[in-house]
Amino acid sequence: MIYTTGTIAISGNTLTGTGTNFTAAGSLIRNGCTVIALTSPAQVFQITAIGSATSLTVTPAANPAVPSGTKYAILLSDSLSVDGLAQDIAETFTMYQRYMSGFADVMNGTTDVTITINGVAVTVPAQKSLAKKGANNDITSLSGLTTALSVGQGGTGAKNAADARATFGWVNDVLPITLGGTGAKTASDARTNIGLGSSSDVGFAKVVSTVVDGRGLSHVGARPNVNDIYTFQPADTSTIGAYPNEIRGQWFSDLWRIGGLRGGGQELESFSIRITGATSQYWTFNRSNSAITTAAGTITPVASDERVKNIIREISEEEAVQFIQGLRPIRYAFKWSPDQVRVGYSAQNVETLDAELVAISSLTVNQEDGESITYEDGKIVDHREIGAAYLVPVVQQLLRRVSELETRLTQMV
Repeated sequence: MIYTTGTIAISGNTLTGTGTNFTAAGSLIRNGCTVIALTSPAQVFQITAIGSATSLTVTPAANPAVPSGTKYAILLSDSLSVDGLAQDIAETFTMYQRYMSGFADVMNGTTDVTITINGVAVTVPAQKSLAKKGANNDITSLSGLTTALSVGQGGTGAKNAADARATFGWVNDVLPITLGGTGAKTASDARTNIGLGSSSDVGFAKVVSTVVDGRGLSHVGARPNVNDIYTFQPADTSTIGAYPNEIRGQWFSDLWRIGGLRGGGQELESFSIRITGATSQYWTFNRSNSAITTAAGTITPVASDERVKNIIREISEEEAVQFIQGLRPIRYAFKWSPDQVRVGYSAQNVETLDAELVAISSLTVNQEDGESITYEDGKIVDHREIGAAYLVPVVQQLLRRVSELETRLTQMV
């Protein structure tokens, strides 16, 4: 038998192999074996020591040196003795015993096993770990898996959806209200069960929300911007008399609004009902004096009892005469009803005579051209109270003077 794997180079007494494995199990290379370098002419050496898989010590020294890449042959049985034969047999048995031990690990192990074959380490999976090699490295890909995994093993304990739901205590029918369901199989029955009535007019699909950051519109209606009703919360404002929130209803281009109007702090100043569209009207219920402010004037509740009034002072005749003399009666028409002529006073005229008689409130006016204008500092007066309060002292003065003149005329006769 000969060993010819790879090539060699020899310098002096050192043989260096390329692609060799002089220490491989079962190679039968030992001291005393003959090495023939296939040079021209050939050189013959004897192994005196095995250094590694690629290094041998030989004798005699090479002369000349054997260049790298030289082919060679090691005679494995040229000088075989009884002792050498015994050594070969022992070495061979050791090699096969190591192989058998590795194969046993492959058959019985549960992890990867590394075996050295001809000096090369080979790693293979043990047979008991091959279950990991299914699709997605998951044991569930094994076609032989017929027993359902229990809940304790992370499974459902069942082989079908219905049995799985039963295992978890879920129902295989309609979900009752107590478990977060409707207890019904139809929309009508579901509405009845949760107290919405059986009518199909109850349609949550008709709710349209444009709420952003807690503000905006929330519509409820089949036809948004036609006949819907919605809540509205505008951005925060410090404007006195503005809506902090409101409820709106719409009929085509007309709009009604209901809500409280803010005061200067965290209180509501009044409550207002408004209609806007081709013409605008409003009714504002004032919190401070219970008066109702309208586009046509202020409606003041009749309460003449002195016990509910803080009487500041009486109006003198001279003060009343001066006020009446400065009052400028006018004929006018509101901009939203230009054909309806009225008589009265202007709030600005009254303000020049007595500013305390003028109330401030926001006024929204739809003009004839369709444009809407809001006056945040709208001025409102109660012309009936003004007329009654200031005309009485003037009439009293006139009556007294008429009486005095009558007395003088009588004396002159």
